Amino acid sequence: MARQDAPRLYCTDEDPDRDWNGAVADTDVVEEAWQTWRTEVAFAQRFVAETPDLDTMGSTQVQLRDVLVDLIEEYARHCGHADLLRERIDGRVGQERFEFADAP
Repeated sequence: MARQDAPRLYCTDEDPDRDWNGAVADTDVVEEAWQTWRTEVAFAQRFVAETPDLDTMGSTQVQLRDVLVDLIEEYARHCGHADLLRERIDGRVGQERFEFADAP
């Protein structure tokens, strides 16, 4: 969308599966992945905030509006997956009501 010549972060011609090959349970790798994600999210937030119209077309002739809707759908799908994993861990399913001691 920003029409930048940005390199792919986790994929090269020599190692097209680097995104999976480098996925290891290492604190430094995890922190680097989170930092990269935070940097990309910050860029996207600035880009959207500075774009005057959601009808703006990207270099692939896709509107910004369509990209944002697709991202919402993807995040929702992944949050659903994460919730299924959480259910397997803590056993809580569905929407349980929480009681707060100081609630009226």
